[in-house]
Amino acid sequence: MRPAPGTGPGPQVAALPPGREAPPIDIRAALRAGAGGRGAGRGGIEGEPIPLDTRDPRFSDYLDRVRRMIKERWGYPCVKNPATRECEYKSAQLVVEFGIAKDGRVPFITLVRSSGWAIYDDYAINAIKLAAPFPPVPDSISPKGIPILATFNYVVDTSLTNLLR
Repeated sequence: MRPAPGTGPGPQVAALPPGREAPPIDIRAALRAGAGGRGAGRGGIEGEPIPLDTRDPRFSDYLDRVRRMIKERWGYPCVKNPATRECEYKSAQLVVEFGIAKDGRVPFITLVRSSGWAIYDDYAINAIKLAAPFPPVPDSISPKGIPILATFNYVVDTSLTNLLR
């Protein structure tokens, strides 16, 4: 005799032992890591990163274009005060290393130094992602692509200012 439809054993689902909970997922860290996470490689991009604000004439024209593209997509988010729920702006600085492949794609983005405010880190990293793809890397700069070191400065002054170097 067969059990009536819908009354038989259901699919088996793995469960944690009693008293144990699954570790929380840090979605922001996962988003910052990008596809493949850490150790996924640098897309063939090698060498020391070039500061985005370099004055070296070999790189300055190209990196000025990259900086403008990122800045157009970069915002200054507020930090909610947990006690008052008011929007506050903080001065902060963070450093990001990212690579631009020969064809303008961005194969990796790494948060080198956090601002201490996850929302500021996320806005800076997302600005790079939204600005991509960048113009192709000129042969005079590199045959494979270039690593770039960008410093994002959030400055509270008499007016809100974003500085990207």
